[in-house]
Amino acid sequence: MFWNFTQRILALFLLILLSPLLIFCIVIVFLEDRKNPIYISDRVGKDGKLFSMIKLRTMIVNSDAVNPYTSCSDVRITKIGWIMRFLKLDEFFQLVNVVKGDMLLIGPRPRSVLEYQDFTSRENDIVSILPGMSDFAVLFMSREGELLSRYPDPYDTYLHICRPIKSRLALFYVEHRSVWVDCVLLFFNATNFISHRWTLRHMAKFIVKLGDCGVPYEVLSGEKEPYLMDLPR
Repeated sequence: MFWNFTQRILALFLLILLSPLLIFCIVIVFLEDRKNPIYISDRVGKDGKLFSMIKLRTMIVNSDAVNPYTSCSDVRITKIGWIMRFLKLDEFFQLVNVVKGDMLLIGPRPRSVLEYQDFTSRENDIVSILPGMSDFAVLFMSREGELLSRYPDPYDTYLHICRPIKSRLALFYVEHRSVWVDCVLLFFNATNFISHRWTLRHMAKFIVKLGDCGVPYEVLSGEKEPYLMDLPR
């Protein structure tokens, strides 16, 4: 598909443009604890095929063996890692995955193997297309760490509040995917760095114009705190 190829070319351009910054990030993460600054984890791609997703390491080594879900107050996050997460610099390394063809710039966020094994029959539709660095769910949950930190059990909160919303929005993207929607999402990714609240409000209006995503408008727009929902089935 031409649009997919265009995204890969754009990712290559961004990777070259940002390479001095990314190299700087690699160096300072390494200098903090003298450990491998790159974090590679298995993720589920199109049609359930596994690929190695690349990120900048923001936590202590092997920390994901304890709990894969992270709140912004998690003690496993390193001092430099906290800054990288706040600025989303750790995510830019996935541009390599986009260039390789594992992912796209826009698409459902790739899930972990453990989460994929627990997918409902409806959630399986999420892997019918290539995953991406961002979509409606990623933008809405870009402050996920803050949400998880407000509850005593991040794991339980993710499973019963975050995952149902993320899956509903990911499925909504799959159903309404188009070049126009992708371009709008690219725009919202840019505005999200400036104002998360503005982005949520306008993205909610855009989603409502497209149809019913299964998440109430007041939650989408940030007017109401996300709450427990059933998984799409």
